[in-house]
Amino acid sequence: MNQVVVHPQAVQAFGATSAALGTAAATAGAIDAAAVGTAVTAVFGIIGQEFAVAYAVAQANHLRAVGQLAAAHAGTAAAAAAGLASFATADGTGAGGIGA
Repeated sequence: MNQVVVHPQAVQAFGATSAALGTAAATAGAIDAAAVGTAVTAVFGIIGQEFAVAYAVAQANHLRAVGQLAAAHAGTAAAAAAGLASFATADGTGAGGIGA
């Protein structure tokens, strides 16, 4: 049970998917912030100021969480790329020792 098999293409695809998810989450958060903020102001106007203030706090918390999610995906992508580079270096070094 001490054998490890790494498929570099799978790790690379995983990293690329994580990067794409991070970008998509960040983009969705930016679009949501712009669209919903404008809509809330237009719909509730002066009468709904208390609701709009409470909603702004909730929206800020939501956008912070979306940003954290995007950062987590970006971090996963970076870790996958670094791990793949480290694996490739170690694998190349090991393969060089076999041919000697």
